[in-house]
Amino acid sequence: MYRFSNTVIGFLNLFTLLASIPIIGAGLWMARSSTTCESFLQTPLLVVGFVILIISLAGFIGACFHVAWALWVYLVIMLFLIGALMALTIFGFIVTGAGGGVVVPGRMYREYHLDNYSPWLRKRIEDPHYWLTVKSCILGSKACSKVVLWTPFDLTKDMTPIQVILVIV
Repeated sequence: MYRFSNTVIGFLNLFTLLASIPIIGAGLWMARSSTTCESFLQTPLLVVGFVILIISLAGFIGACFHVAWALWVYLVIMLFLIGALMALTIFGFIVTGAGGGVVVPGRMYREYHLDNYSPWLRKRIEDPHYWLTVKSCILGSKACSKVVLWTPFDLTKDMTPIQVILVIV
């Protein structure tokens, strides 16, 4: 049973190690572009990619080469990551829990009110620095030039929340 579990852990870590390579590649590919949106995602992608690579490497070495301390490091880090993901999920539910959109008669999109969300999220959204980043991202993507060409018929179809914001602004 010991060999079987080590083999399974070794294969799983080999797959995650190989999966981290495209994540790192995507982060490096985004470094070529100078737009705000892509540079905003570049650092987190690189960090996630390298963290997955290192954790998978520790698990792979520990499982396949019977290095006990590497398996312990792998176990502790995995427990920490599972706990962090659970905390992040709970935080997301708490912050956005009561903020569902309201159906507006005659419109295909929902209306969202800032008062329905948590004070932390309201403060973050009201921060002008946050909106400068979003504004430069939207302007850099040339989405505004596409919205200008819309006809009144286009405004009656299903729209994503970002399209609604572009129409309102």
